[in-house]
Amino acid sequence: MTSGLRGLAHKTWHMASTGSVVLVACMVLFLLPSAWAGGKKKAAPQVDISRLVWPPPPDQPRIRYLGQYFGELDLIGKKQVKGGVLERIAGVNITPEERPRLAQPYGVAVDSRGQVYVPDMEQGLVFVFDLENKKLQFRGDKAPANLLIPVGVVVDEQDRLFVSDSKAHQITCFGPAGDLESVFGADQLKRPAAMAVDGPLRRLYVVDVGGKRIAVFDLDTLKFLRYFAEIKDKNADRTGALTSPNGIAIDPDGLLYITDAIGARVLVYDTDGNFVRTWGKRGDGPAMFGRPRGIAIDVDGHVYVADALLNRVQVFSPEGKPLMDFSGRGFGPGQFMLMAGLATDSRNRIVAVDQVPPRIQLFRYTTDAEAAAVKEGRKLPETGSGEGVGGKTPAPGKAPSEVQPPANPAASSGPTVEELQKELAELKAKLAAQQQQQKPDTGKGGTQPADKPVENTPSSPH
Repeated sequence: MTSGLRGLAHKTWHMASTGSVVLVACMVLFLLPSAWAGGKKKAAPQVDISRLVWPPPPDQPRIRYLGQYFGELDLIGKKQVKGGVLERIAGVNITPEERPRLAQPYGVAVDSRGQVYVPDMEQGLVFVFDLENKKLQFRGDKAPANLLIPVGVVVDEQDRLFVSDSKAHQITCFGPAGDLESVFGADQLKRPAAMAVDGPLRRLYVVDVGGKRIAVFDLDTLKFLRYFAEIKDKNADRTGALTSPNGIAIDPDGLLYITDAIGARVLVYDTDGNFVRTWGKRGDGPAMFGRPRGIAIDVDGHVYVADALLNRVQVFSPEGKPLMDFSGRGFGPGQFMLMAGLATDSRNRIVAVDQVPPRIQLFRYTTDAEAAAVKEGRKLPETGSGEGVGGKTPAPGKAPSEVQPPANPAASSGPTVEELQKELAELKAKLAAQQQQQKPDTGKGGTQPADKPVENTPSSPH
């Protein structure tokens, strides 16, 4: 479509009058002395992402930062070159390459191949980040599968992609190869947002923000089944009623967890729509929310809730007991300014969406089994599922928190600081081994005790 990739390329503005040229020249003359006097700016300190873990030592880390992606350049390992002071004064943005970048992302989902789907509301399409093959694709950028304001995404067991369109008030279904399969729900949905799939029951649950309810569709026929959590009687008990639902996730037992932005809480329902429990209230303490938005559940059943106001992710037990929180407010790695969607995948990765700046950030969850193995000194078999950016699998016997994290995907090509440090450590080890072989045997030497397992390993995240 003609507007499908709007906003992906920067516009070049030209000065149209002599007066503009004179103004720019005067500004340059004014700024040059101060630039010379100030000298070169100090480079921003580099963040050692290997230390971005939660909780921090001495507790055993359970969440580890992996990397971030803004757009296609990050996949291919290049940086977007910023213009200098003259370009900014003239209103010209000069870059060697113009590549697609996120503008206003919201939801997020991951398929069985590790591909990350991110709907962009401003550009009216879905970004598909293929982290393994370092490629970027799109859904909804070609007729007849045009999207207006895509908000939510979810993937079923067959890797079919479902996209909720808030403006068209409908759901678009794409096949695993990206082909359009179906469009449905326009007659039942007012303003659809997040979605969840129940594979065993063959159901698709859609958060209808406009209707303040959950819509249920058959996953095979895509026919509407019913609503639940809908307020029909103003005098009815509102304990389990939705006021402003926006996120939804389903746990291994089939329970549905729904975030409510205005109510600042999480509500739990069974698959028949019966209210089970709720937790949370407005505030900034444990089990409190400013504006809960994204929600996801890991392989051990822990519930993750993203807060768009406090810009943190809280981790809960299925019953709502607060266990730990991570991230925080800021523009750096592992920080957020306006959190949105949240998802987990089969590789125990957590994918979080930030709208300011528009990007996705990846974290790795250390499972209960992996944490217990580290504490007891046991080795875990390789699963082959991959855990980091690029799908690297941790070495046997080591929890992911002990494995060197992958290079920052936003970094330019060439060896990273971590790679150079690793190479230097290997050279030092070889040199020490050679020196040890050259020493005469005094008969008094001993062996170094093996590394002790990490203590204070919890059965669930802190």
